[in-house]
Amino acid sequence: MATGLLAKKVGMTQIFTPEGDCVSVTVLEAGPCTVVRRKTAEKDGYDAVVIAFGAVDEKHAHRLSKPEVGVFKKAGTGLFRHVKEIRVKDAKLLGDLKAGDVLTVDKVFKANQRIDVAGVTKGRGFTGVMKRWNMKGAARDSSTAHEHHRHVGAIGQRKTPGKVWKGKHLPGHYGVDNVTIQNLTVVGIEPEQNVLLVKGAVPGHADGLLFVNTAAKGQPRIKQKQEVRERAKPKV
Repeated sequence: MATGLLAKKVGMTQIFTPEGDCVSVTVLEAGPCTVVRRKTAEKDGYDAVVIAFGAVDEKHAHRLSKPEVGVFKKAGTGLFRHVKEIRVKDAKLLGDLKAGDVLTVDKVFKANQRIDVAGVTKGRGFTGVMKRWNMKGAARDSSTAHEHHRHVGAIGQRKTPGKVWKGKHLPGHYGVDNVTIQNLTVVGIEPEQNVLLVKGAVPGHADGLLFVNTAAKGQPRIKQKQEVRERAKPKV
């Protein structure tokens, strides 16, 4: 079975746990994703599966390139807007997946699982150093600091070395970066609506494309934690 799915960010909301705690969650429309191709180490040099997300009608097929349409026709599936390849180190993780199989959210993920969510952050255009780098500002707020409240300030290096060092934090384009948020927790799954509830925030705007994958840093050891708590309880 594949380790991840393509998803669309719906928005944020809050839920309440059985203990009464309020938890902020992000609602993701994860899948269903269709397997387009299965790659093997014998033929391709590595084991991977190619999944597709976001069905495209036949009347909108002109929005795709001819090579993209050819890939879907060879797989015997419909047309899709987004395609993602998932590599694995062990072919056993993919099982007997083949072209045409459909992956749903309840087949790939489960509650209390740790996941990594990758996406593109919101674009904020050309911004100054205070918004882009969280700088304090060049001068205090007074009448003498005319139009210099939000400036970068002095950045020169005097006569030696007489230059501005590379990598200096300056105003510029902010956002539209590929970002991966690691070790988020799956709070809930609703298979009927293909909904995945994730604790915390994920990158991107609403309707943005995301890739949800099993956490690279492993899963929490729930059984060991419970054993430690049992041993720590006072004996009566």
